[in-house]
Amino acid sequence: MILVSACLCGQRCRYDGQTKKKQALITQLGRENILPVCPEQLGGLATPRPACRLLGGDGADVLAGCARVVDELGVDRTGAFVKGARLTLEMALSHGVDRCCLKAKSPSCGSGLLMALPPDELPDGYRPVLGVAAALLQAHGFHIEEVL
Repeated sequence: MILVSACLCGQRCRYDGQTKKKQALITQLGRENILPVCPEQLGGLATPRPACRLLGGDGADVLAGCARVVDELGVDRTGAFVKGARLTLEMALSHGVDRCCLKAKSPSCGSGLLMALPPDELPDGYRPVLGVAAALLQAHGFHIEEVL
């Protein structure tokens, strides 16, 4: 079983209400082997919703209580992101997931590049960090594959 970010499977669960469907990935993995998950929706966030960013660290720091997740309106969404990450981990464990294909550049699923704060840290505005759900899954031994 492979846990896949639901937006990659065609579900309109991204913050902007859109999808990032990757048909080639779905075909390669085989539909019967896919467990689509959106940690942000599992955490109780609506779709669409204001874009969120990690503030003060990465996903592991959020889980340790040393960083926060804040939306573009300045509202602290840390609790929803942590809840969603924990529920994602529970699903991965209960469904016998052996690997995870997660959407890049996401504050929950990202396992490579996320928007930097401030945005000028790198030329394209991104820096390498783990999202909240990705950090929790990785801490429990799950292999994370980033999908752009």
